Amino acid sequence: MIRAVFLLLAINLTGCSAIFGDTFHDRAQGYLASETNERMQPLVGQSELPIQDAYIVPAVSKTRASAIKLDEDGDFVVPSPAELIIVEDERDTQSLAELQNEALNPRLERDGAGTQVLRLDGRFGIAWNAVSEALAESEYTLTDLNRSTGTYYITIYDATAKQPEKSFWQWLTNSEELGVEVDYLLKMNRSRLGVYLSLQKDLETLSEDALAVSFFADLQKILAQ
Repeated sequence: MIRAVFLLLAINLTGCSAIFGDTFHDRAQGYLASETNERMQPLVGQSELPIQDAYIVPAVSKTRASAIKLDEDGDFVVPSPAELIIVEDERDTQSLAELQNEALNPRLERDGAGTQVLRLDGRFGIAWNAVSEALAESEYTLTDLNRSTGTYYITIYDATAKQPEKSFWQWLTNSEELGVEVDYLLKMNRSRLGVYLSLQKDLETLSEDALAVSFFADLQKILAQ
């Protein structure tokens, strides 16, 4: 029975070749044995046929130099791409010294709503760095900063502010001790010709006018040095 099954399979496989012809024949190397035929010529008395090459074979220059490179030990050297050369346009580049020498011209002004601001000329980046350095030199404490929102987080000592909690002796003597560090936001805003700074208690509340005048006067002196 088993011999009959194998015999039947052999007949079927042979039949596939007979039925499908050379469908399963490997023709991958067939181009090596192909021949180039002459172009078709029109019959006498008829116009030339509009024939053009569909797959044009480009001309290849022959060279004896091998593309394979070996090192001293005979190992294959992996080819690397050519180095990328970047040419800088001197007209569009400025040195750091040139940028730092841009005049900030700090000045105290009032905006359209009458709010005290400190206005600076020049680019945002240069002004941002200059104000950061000025705050570091000042008597005010820079606790944090966020360039993306143009915000410096600072603390200012307010001699008139009440302390949030009384000490035991203050509670015992019922005395009020004034003076405390208060958190403020120093906002840098872009304007048409530069930037301007405003002092705020929070995102929606401005600081007292007298405090803003005093603070910006101190900052102006440092920036003008």
